[in-house]
Parts: sequence; structure tokens; C-alpha cells
Amino acid sequence: MKQRDQARIAAAKRAPAKFTRYRVPDGMRRREATLAWARASELADRFIAVLKQNGDIADHHHETTTDAGSSIVVPVSDAGMAEVALREAFLLAVGPSAPAIKTAAINTVLTYTQARPATQTRLRLGSATDFLDELAAGKG
Repeated sequence: MKQRDQARIAAAKRAPAKFTRYRVPDGMRRREATLAWARASELADRFIAVLKQNGDIADHHHETTTDAGSSIVVPVSDAGMAEVALREAFLLAVGPSAPAIKTAAINTVLTYTQARPATQTRLRLGSATDFLDELAAGKG
């Protein structure tokens, strides 16, 4: 049994990605999750393209930088960071993630892409009969 455990530890050190469930939701196999994340990534790219086409976000290439020894690319400008953050939020919203994460991501996407509905209030001065007369006339 000790030999089996040591062999598993050695295999995990050689290929750590095979021994983690990162980005694999409960109830899914790695292959299914990989396909779902790939589809979500395509949808996120299409979403950003539509936003650029509609003029909601700037349609130009953003300057990026990387840290030494890292493969993470970080946009330099605020507009670039906003675009990447919006894409990742949309990716979480349509990807195979938990319902609480989906809800938060959808809220983020809607907050930064849709205007809040306008509220209309009219100050009504006068008597109650004036209000009823307006309603009857069809002005209310």
C-alpha cells in the first residue's frame, strides 16, 4: 500500500493537472467540463465582439504587459482591463459554474452593459377628484 501511495504521489508531481478538479464542477467529468468551458469561451468572445460592434466598448487593440516568469497577460489601460473583466464575468455566467457564481456574474454583466430602467414620478398637486378626472381623460 505504501508503494502504491508513493507511486501516486510521484505521478501527481509529474502531471499535477491530472490530479486536480480545477474548473471541473461536481457531477461532470473533465472532458465534459473542458468542452463546456470551450463553448463558454466562444460565447464570451462573440459577446465582446457584439459589444464592440454596437460601440458599447472601444474597438481597438489594448496594450498588454506580463510579469517576469508568468504567462498571465494584463492590459495596461483601464478600458482594456474593463473589457477583460467583462469577458471573464460573461465566461462565468455561461460556463459550467455553481448557481451562486452564475448569478453574481450575470449581475456584473448586466450592471455594466444595461442601463437601469428610468423611473418616472409626477408630482400631483390638487384634489383627489382632479386625479380621477385625469385618469378618466386618459392622461395618467
